[in-house]
Amino acid sequence: MSVNLLNYPEPLGRPIVCDMTLPQGPAGSLEAPDFDSIMTERARCRVTFTSITIASDELSVGETVRWIAAARRYFSSQPDRYVLIEGVADIRAAHAAQKSAVNLHFQGTNPLGGDLKLVEVYRRLGIGHMLLAYNYRNLTGDGCHESSDAGLSTYGRELIAEMNRVRMIVDLSHTGTRTALDAVEASKQPVIVSHSNSRVVFDHQRNIPDELAKAVAATGGVIGVNGVGLFLSAARSDISAQAIARHASHFANLVGPQHVGFGLDSVPNVQYFTEHFGRKHPDRFRVGGYFKQTPRFAGPEVIAELAQVLLDSGWSVPDLQGFLGENWLRVMGQVW
Repeated sequence: MSVNLLNYPEPLGRPIVCDMTLPQGPAGSLEAPDFDSIMTERARCRVTFTSITIASDELSVGETVRWIAAARRYFSSQPDRYVLIEGVADIRAAHAAQKSAVNLHFQGTNPLGGDLKLVEVYRRLGIGHMLLAYNYRNLTGDGCHESSDAGLSTYGRELIAEMNRVRMIVDLSHTGTRTALDAVEASKQPVIVSHSNSRVVFDHQRNIPDELAKAVAATGGVIGVNGVGLFLSAARSDISAQAIARHASHFANLVGPQHVGFGLDSVPNVQYFTEHFGRKHPDRFRVGGYFKQTPRFAGPEVIAELAQVLLDSGWSVPDLQGFLGENWLRVMGQVW
Protein backbone atom coordinates (compact mmCIF):
# COMPACT_ATOMS: atom_id res chain seq x y z
CA MET A 1 0.00 0.00 0.00
CA SER A 2 1.36 3.40 -0.97
CA VAL A 3 0.36 6.27 1.30
CA ASN A 4 0.97 9.97 0.81
CA LEU A 5 1.99 10.97 4.32
CA LEU A 6 0.27 14.34 4.03
CA ASN A 7 -3.04 13.06 2.63
CA TYR A 8 -5.58 11.48 4.93
CA PRO A 9 -7.77 8.63 3.67
CA GLU A 10 -10.28 10.10 1.23
CA PRO A 11 -13.41 9.02 3.19
CA LEU A 12 -12.30 11.25 6.09
CA GLY A 13 -12.47 14.47 4.08
CA ARG A 14 -10.53 17.19 5.91
CA PRO A 15 -10.68 16.01 9.53
CA ILE A 16 -9.90 18.01 12.62
CA VAL A 17 -6.60 16.60 13.94
CA CYS A 18 -5.67 17.13 17.60
CA ASP A 19 -2.30 16.24 19.11
CA MET A 20 -2.45 16.51 22.89
CA THR A 21 1.30 16.54 23.56
CA LEU A 22 4.12 18.49 21.96
CA PRO A 23 6.90 18.69 24.60
CA GLN A 24 8.37 21.94 23.31
CA GLY A 25 7.72 25.48 24.42
CA PRO A 26 7.69 28.60 22.23
CA ALA A 27 10.70 30.06 20.44
CA GLY A 28 13.53 30.67 22.86
CA SER A 29 12.31 28.24 25.52
CA LEU A 30 14.25 25.38 27.07
CA GLU A 31 13.38 22.67 24.57
CA ALA A 32 12.76 24.35 21.23
CA PRO A 33 15.73 25.74 19.28
CA ASP A 34 13.57 26.17 16.16
CA PHE A 35 9.94 26.26 17.21
CA ASP A 36 8.82 28.08 14.08
CA SER A 37 9.93 25.26 11.76
CA ILE A 38 8.39 22.68 14.11
CA MET A 39 4.99 24.36 13.84
CA THR A 40 5.38 24.89 10.10
CA GLU A 41 5.86 21.15 9.69
CA ARG A 42 2.80 20.44 11.82
CA ALA A 43 0.71 22.73 9.64
CA ARG A 44 2.07 20.96 6.55
CA CYS A 45 0.91 17.67 8.09
CA ARG A 46 -2.53 19.23 8.66
CA VAL A 47 -2.49 19.14 12.46
CA THR A 48 -5.35 21.40 13.58
CA PHE A 49 -4.67 21.64 17.31
CA THR A 50 -1.52 21.17 19.37
CA SER A 51 -1.30 21.18 23.16
CA ILE A 52 2.20 22.36 24.08
CA THR A 53 4.14 21.53 27.23
CA ILE A 54 5.08 24.90 28.70
CA ALA A 55 6.34 23.71 32.12
CA SER A 56 7.12 20.53 34.02
CA ASP A 57 8.04 19.47 37.54
CA GLU A 58 11.49 21.03 37.05
CA LEU A 59 10.31 24.66 36.88
CA SER A 60 9.60 27.15 39.65
CA VAL A 61 6.54 29.40 39.75
CA GLY A 62 8.59 32.35 38.47
CA GLU A 63 10.11 30.40 35.59
CA THR A 64 6.71 29.00 34.67
CA VAL A 65 5.06 32.41 34.50
CA ARG A 66 7.90 33.72 32.30
CA TRP A 67 7.50 30.81 29.85
CA ILE A 68 3.74 31.31 29.69
CA ALA A 69 4.23 35.02 29.04
CA ALA A 70 6.70 34.24 26.26
CA ALA A 71 4.30 31.74 24.71
CA ARG A 72 1.32 34.08 24.78
CA ARG A 73 3.33 36.92 23.25
CA TYR A 74 4.74 34.63 20.55
CA PHE A 75 1.35 33.32 19.44
CA SER A 76 -0.44 36.66 19.76
CA SER A 77 2.18 38.31 17.55
CA GLN A 78 1.27 36.02 14.63
CA PRO A 79 -2.54 36.08 14.36
CA ASP A 80 -2.32 35.06 10.70
CA ARG A 81 -0.82 31.70 11.75
CA TYR A 82 -2.01 30.92 15.27
CA VAL A 83 -5.13 30.88 17.41
CA LEU A 84 -4.43 30.67 21.15
CA ILE A 85 -7.64 28.90 22.00
CA GLU A 86 -10.01 29.27 24.93
CA GLY A 87 -12.52 26.62 23.91
CA VAL A 88 -13.66 24.11 21.31
CA ALA A 89 -15.29 26.77 19.14
CA ASP A 90 -11.87 28.38 18.69
CA ILE A 91 -10.42 25.09 17.45
CA ARG A 92 -13.20 24.66 14.91
CA ALA A 93 -12.78 28.27 13.75
CA ALA A 94 -9.02 27.79 13.37
CA HIS A 95 -9.66 24.64 11.33
CA ALA A 96 -12.02 26.53 9.02
CA ALA A 97 -9.46 29.33 8.62
CA GLN A 98 -6.58 26.84 8.15
CA LYS A 99 -4.68 28.26 11.11
CA SER A 100 -2.87 26.38 13.88
CA ALA A 101 -4.86 26.19 17.11
CA VAL A 102 -2.67 25.96 20.22
CA ASN A 103 -3.05 25.58 23.96
CA LEU A 104 -0.66 25.01 26.87
CA HIS A 105 -0.26 22.35 29.55
CA PHE A 106 1.98 21.33 32.45
CA GLN A 107 3.73 17.98 32.82
CA GLY A 108 3.56 17.84 36.61
CA THR A 109 2.11 20.01 39.37
CA ASN A 110 5.30 21.51 40.84
CA PRO A 111 4.76 24.77 38.87
CA LEU A 112 2.08 25.49 41.50
CA GLY A 113 4.68 25.59 44.25
CA GLY A 114 2.10 23.97 46.52
CA ASP A 115 -0.26 26.97 46.20
CA LEU A 116 -3.76 25.92 45.14
CA LYS A 117 -4.69 29.56 44.45
CA LEU A 118 -2.46 29.46 41.39
CA VAL A 119 -4.61 26.83 39.65
CA GLU A 120 -7.20 29.41 38.61
CA VAL A 121 -4.48 31.89 37.61
CA TYR A 122 -2.84 29.32 35.33
CA ARG A 123 -6.19 28.28 33.88
CA ARG A 124 -6.93 31.88 32.95
CA LEU A 125 -3.50 32.11 31.34
CA GLY A 126 -4.30 29.21 29.03
CA ILE A 127 -3.29 26.01 30.84
CA GLY A 128 -5.88 23.53 29.61
CA HIS A 129 -4.66 20.32 31.26
CA MET A 130 -2.10 19.36 33.88
CA LEU A 131 -0.35 16.08 34.63
CA LEU A 132 -0.35 15.18 38.30
CA ALA A 133 3.24 13.88 38.58
CA TYR A 134 6.17 13.47 36.21
CA ASN A 135 7.65 9.97 36.75
CA TYR A 136 8.46 10.51 40.46
CA ARG A 137 6.80 11.67 43.67
CA ASN A 138 5.71 15.24 44.25
CA LEU A 139 3.22 16.90 46.63
CA THR A 140 0.27 15.54 44.65
CA GLY A 141 1.15 11.86 44.48
CA ASP A 142 3.48 9.35 42.91
CA GLY A 143 4.81 9.06 39.39
CA CYS A 144 4.99 5.92 37.31
CA HIS A 145 8.61 5.16 38.26
CA GLU A 146 8.20 5.25 42.04
CA SER A 147 9.07 1.91 43.64
CA SER A 148 6.00 2.15 45.88
CA ASP A 149 2.88 3.92 44.64
CA ALA A 150 1.26 5.37 47.77
CA GLY A 151 -1.60 7.03 45.91
CA LEU A 152 -3.03 10.53 45.88
CA SER A 153 -2.10 12.81 48.79
CA THR A 154 -4.55 14.94 50.75
CA TYR A 155 -3.13 17.94 48.90
CA GLY A 156 -3.69 16.04 45.64
CA ARG A 157 -7.37 15.56 46.41
CA GLU A 158 -7.73 19.26 47.16
CA LEU A 159 -5.90 20.03 43.92
CA ILE A 160 -8.25 17.91 41.82
CA ALA A 161 -11.26 19.58 43.42
CA GLU A 162 -9.77 22.96 42.47
CA MET A 163 -8.97 21.80 38.93
CA ASN A 164 -12.58 20.65 38.59
CA ARG A 165 -13.82 24.00 39.89
CA VAL A 166 -11.82 26.10 37.42
CA ARG A 167 -12.36 23.57 34.60
CA MET A 168 -8.79 22.42 34.04
CA ILE A 169 -8.53 18.85 32.70
CA VAL A 170 -6.90 16.29 35.02
CA ASP A 171 -4.18 14.42 33.09
CA LEU A 172 -2.77 11.08 34.29
CA SER A 173 0.19 10.44 31.97
CA HIS A 174 3.50 9.78 33.81
CA THR A 175 1.48 9.16 36.99
CA GLY A 176 1.60 6.04 39.20
CA THR A 177 -1.30 3.65 38.76
CA ARG A 178 -2.59 3.88 42.34
CA THR A 179 -2.32 7.67 42.29
CA ALA A 180 -4.10 7.78 38.92
CA LEU A 181 -6.92 5.51 40.08
CA ASP A 182 -7.37 7.67 43.18
CA ALA A 183 -7.54 10.72 40.91
CA VAL A 184 -10.24 9.09 38.77
CA GLU A 185 -12.27 8.48 41.91
CA ALA A 186 -11.73 12.04 43.17
CA SER A 187 -12.55 13.89 39.95
CA LYS A 188 -16.10 14.95 39.15
CA GLN A 189 -15.09 15.71 35.54
CA PRO A 190 -13.75 13.43 32.78
CA VAL A 191 -10.04 12.72 33.13
CA ILE A 192 -7.52 11.97 30.39
CA VAL A 193 -4.24 10.20 29.76
CA SER A 194 -2.74 12.54 27.18
CA HIS A 195 0.24 10.49 25.97
CA SER A 196 0.59 6.92 27.25
CA ASN A 197 0.53 3.52 25.59
CA SER A 198 -0.72 0.10 26.72
CA ARG A 199 1.23 -1.93 29.25
CA VAL A 200 -0.47 -5.05 27.91
CA VAL A 201 0.87 -4.46 24.39
CA PHE A 202 4.33 -3.60 25.75
CA ASP A 203 5.32 -3.78 29.40
CA HIS A 204 7.03 -0.50 30.31
CA GLN A 205 6.33 1.50 33.48
CA ARG A 206 5.39 4.56 31.42
CA ASN A 207 2.57 2.60 29.80
CA ILE A 208 -0.76 2.14 31.55
CA PRO A 209 -2.54 -1.06 32.59
CA ASP A 210 -6.00 -2.03 31.38
CA GLU A 211 -7.46 -1.29 34.82
CA LEU A 212 -6.56 2.38 34.49
CA ALA A 213 -7.68 2.59 30.85
CA LYS A 214 -11.11 1.27 31.84
CA ALA A 215 -11.35 3.70 34.76
CA VAL A 216 -10.48 6.69 32.55
CA ALA A 217 -13.03 5.66 29.92
CA ALA A 218 -15.69 5.27 32.61
CA THR A 219 -15.35 9.00 33.37
CA GLY A 220 -15.96 9.79 29.70
CA GLY A 221 -12.26 10.52 29.23
CA VAL A 222 -9.77 9.73 26.47
CA ILE A 223 -6.45 7.87 26.33
CA GLY A 224 -3.87 9.32 23.95
CA VAL A 225 -1.36 6.93 22.42
CA ASN A 226 2.12 8.26 21.74
CA GLY A 227 4.83 7.66 19.14
CA VAL A 228 7.83 7.16 21.44
CA GLY A 229 9.82 4.11 20.34
CA LEU A 230 10.82 3.20 23.89
CA PHE A 231 7.15 2.84 24.87
CA LEU A 232 5.90 1.12 21.71
CA SER A 233 7.82 -2.17 21.68
CA ALA A 234 10.96 -3.99 22.80
CA ALA A 235 12.57 -2.91 19.50
CA ARG A 236 12.82 0.65 20.93
CA SER A 237 13.41 2.01 17.42
CA ASP A 238 10.10 1.05 15.78
CA ILE A 239 8.08 4.28 15.48
CA SER A 240 5.97 3.09 12.56
CA ALA A 241 2.26 3.69 12.09
CA GLN A 242 1.75 -0.04 12.57
CA ALA A 243 3.44 0.02 15.99
CA ILE A 244 1.29 2.92 17.16
CA ALA A 245 -1.83 1.29 15.71
CA ARG A 246 -1.32 -1.79 17.88
CA HIS A 247 -1.71 0.33 21.02
CA ALA A 248 -4.62 2.37 19.63
CA SER A 249 -6.48 -0.78 18.57
CA HIS A 250 -5.89 -2.44 21.93
CA PHE A 251 -7.50 0.49 23.75
CA ALA A 252 -10.32 0.68 21.19
CA ASN A 253 -11.14 -2.99 21.68
CA LEU A 254 -10.91 -2.61 25.45
CA VAL A 255 -12.94 0.55 26.08
CA GLY A 256 -14.30 1.65 22.69
CA PRO A 257 -12.76 3.88 20.00
CA GLN A 258 -14.62 6.91 21.36
CA HIS A 259 -12.13 6.90 24.26
CA VAL A 260 -8.94 6.84 22.17
CA GLY A 261 -6.91 9.67 20.64
CA PHE A 262 -3.25 10.52 20.42
CA GLY A 263 -0.60 12.70 22.02
CA LEU A 264 2.45 11.96 19.91
CA ASP A 265 4.99 13.38 22.37
CA SER A 266 7.13 14.15 19.33
CA VAL A 267 10.66 15.51 19.81
CA PRO A 268 11.95 16.81 16.45
CA ASN A 269 15.46 17.67 17.67
CA VAL A 270 16.52 14.53 19.54
CA GLN A 271 20.11 15.63 20.16
CA TYR A 272 18.96 18.91 21.71
CA PHE A 273 16.42 17.07 23.88
CA THR A 274 19.02 14.58 25.08
CA GLU A 275 21.66 17.18 25.91
CA HIS A 276 19.49 20.01 27.23
CA PHE A 277 16.72 18.15 29.03
CA GLY A 278 17.52 14.49 29.54
CA ARG A 279 21.13 14.98 30.66
CA LYS A 280 20.29 18.03 32.77
CA HIS A 281 17.48 16.28 34.64
CA PRO A 282 18.80 12.75 35.31
CA ASP A 283 16.61 12.47 38.41
CA ARG A 284 13.55 12.26 36.13
CA PHE A 285 14.99 9.33 34.15
CA ARG A 286 16.72 7.18 36.76
CA VAL A 287 14.99 4.01 35.58
CA GLY A 288 13.19 3.00 32.40
CA GLY A 289 16.15 2.72 30.01
CA TYR A 290 15.59 6.16 28.51
CA PHE A 291 19.10 6.81 27.23
CA LYS A 292 20.57 3.36 26.67
CA GLN A 293 20.45 4.30 23.01
CA THR A 294 19.35 7.35 21.07
CA PRO A 295 15.60 7.78 21.62
CA ARG A 296 13.29 7.82 18.61
CA PHE A 297 10.02 9.74 18.24
CA ALA A 298 7.36 9.59 15.53
CA GLY A 299 6.62 13.00 14.07
CA PRO A 300 3.34 14.43 12.75
CA GLU A 301 4.02 12.92 9.33
CA VAL A 302 2.94 9.54 10.76
CA ILE A 303 -0.64 10.63 11.50
CA ALA A 304 -2.13 10.28 8.01
CA GLU A 305 -0.51 6.88 7.54
CA LEU A 306 -1.74 5.82 10.98
CA ALA A 307 -5.27 6.77 9.94
CA GLN A 308 -4.94 4.62 6.82
CA VAL A 309 -3.60 1.65 8.81
CA LEU A 310 -6.53 1.86 11.24
CA LEU A 311 -9.03 2.24 8.38
CA ASP A 312 -7.59 -0.84 6.66
CA SER A 313 -7.83 -2.79 9.93
CA GLY A 314 -11.58 -2.18 10.20
CA TRP A 315 -12.03 1.13 12.00
CA SER A 316 -15.08 3.03 10.75
CA VAL A 317 -14.87 6.57 9.39
CA PRO A 318 -16.72 8.08 12.41
CA ASP A 319 -14.41 6.19 14.79
CA LEU A 320 -11.35 7.48 12.92
CA GLN A 321 -12.66 11.04 12.98
CA GLY A 322 -13.07 10.62 16.72
CA PHE A 323 -9.56 9.25 17.12
CA LEU A 324 -8.00 12.03 15.06
CA GLY A 325 -9.61 14.84 17.02
CA GLU A 326 -13.31 14.73 17.82
CA ASN A 327 -12.84 12.58 20.95
CA TRP A 328 -10.53 15.20 22.43
CA LEU A 329 -12.97 17.95 21.47
CA ARG A 330 -15.74 16.12 23.30
CA VAL A 331 -13.78 16.07 26.55
CA MET A 332 -12.64 19.67 26.13
CA GLY A 333 -16.25 20.70 25.57
CA GLN A 334 -17.38 18.88 28.71
CA VAL A 335 -14.66 20.20 31.01
CA TRP A 336 -13.87 23.66 29.63
